[in-house]
Amino acid sequence: MKTENNHRNLLHKLIAICILLLLFISVINVMRALDDDSSDTPITKYVVKETSSKRTTGRAKEKLANSIRSKDALKSRGSPNGFQLFRYYWVGNATVYVAEMERDIDNLKFDVELANNQIIGRETVTGATRRLKKKGLLPLAGVNGSFGIRSDGYGRGGMIFNLHIQGGELVSVPILLDRWGYSPPSAWGETSFGVTPDGEFLLDSVKLNGKIRIDKWTLAINAVNQICDSYSPVVLYTSRFGRSTLTRRCYEFVLKELTLPITGKYNSQFVVTAVNPRGNSRIPADGVVIAIEPRLGNRWYKKITQNSTGSLEIALTPNKWQTVQNAIGGNLRLLRNGIVEPELADFARSGGRSAYRHDNGASRHPRSALGFNDDKLFLIVVDGRQPGHSMGMTLYDMATFLKDIGVKHAINFDGGSSSALWALGDIVNRPAHHHERPIFNVALIRKEEK
Repeated sequence: MKTENNHRNLLHKLIAICILLLLFISVINVMRALDDDSSDTPITKYVVKETSSKRTTGRAKEKLANSIRSKDALKSRGSPNGFQLFRYYWVGNATVYVAEMERDIDNLKFDVELANNQIIGRETVTGATRRLKKKGLLPLAGVNGSFGIRSDGYGRGGMIFNLHIQGGELVSVPILLDRWGYSPPSAWGETSFGVTPDGEFLLDSVKLNGKIRIDKWTLAINAVNQICDSYSPVVLYTSRFGRSTLTRRCYEFVLKELTLPITGKYNSQFVVTAVNPRGNSRIPADGVVIAIEPRLGNRWYKKITQNSTGSLEIALTPNKWQTVQNAIGGNLRLLRNGIVEPELADFARSGGRSAYRHDNGASRHPRSALGFNDDKLFLIVVDGRQPGHSMGMTLYDMATFLKDIGVKHAINFDGGSSSALWALGDIVNRPAHHHERPIFNVALIRKEEK
């Protein structure tokens, strides 16, 4: 009987201890909730002491922001003056790689490279830089750039959806659509980075403003080297797209005897040399193809005939983009003058609901980006989906991190398994699937021989 009472008393004590533990946990959770509600800042709070990098040698210790545990300088030996490569450890369990170029170094420049030298198809960052080296160019760093489709049933083995200007040639420009679930006409949506001949860095949503004139008729052109459909009913195709337009049932007109390449400020006379009502026309090296989706094309089929003459005009806006030599597009702006875009803050605060079709931006994934300030250009990759190494970042996390390292303006590039940073001969980060995924184009830092 005495033993039975002892067991009963012990059980009562265990129950009391469990109740106290549950009460303690409940109090802690309430305090955390109150703490989170006390601020309207839509990010996870990481509390660490401000620290200094312990791995930078030969210089005074650098004071880092609260969000950064440490910073390593990578591959400093053999790097040219004005180029640096860093690895950051973010307090939220992410590893970030950043290639930096000083803007006032004459023989360093921003550049772009199209995968396989055409729109159709994909290529790894390593493959693109290897091709450049064979041509005698000197790439120092490259990061995957634009968004696009990897393949479809029309024979497009990958193609970009964003702006691409290379060596002054207007290679690709889309119509501004609500493709991402954001609002493209806004300052936050579909954004591109470009450099003018005098070295000014631009970050804008860019519009084509193209048209052809034949007799008394004018036809607006919606896009260059993009998909022709009801959303983008009139598309201009150049040989940079591929061998043929890959359209179906579009009405198409081959234009020749015009000046090439197509540029951001363009005006040339042409002659129509072929008319094709079935689509998928071959694109001549010495001409272009105008494709019109079936409903609209049926009205133009009788107006444009073989041997018709006219003019082709293009004027990118904002106007400064008309002289841009190299440019690349992303899908939204992250920072403006060192401040996180208000729409991005709303997106984070709502958990992605304010841009519901791209709500994975509110989850942690590998990321890629480009940024700059008054002194430097930055190419950035965030590793992710790798427990023990790096879990990735949300778009808001990445924007605030870039702000913490001194970036003033930034755009988001394609991420996920595409995120890869090549520098000085190797991929320096750890892509999500432990190998490079072929991508659409590359944003580059390269060296010019003096």
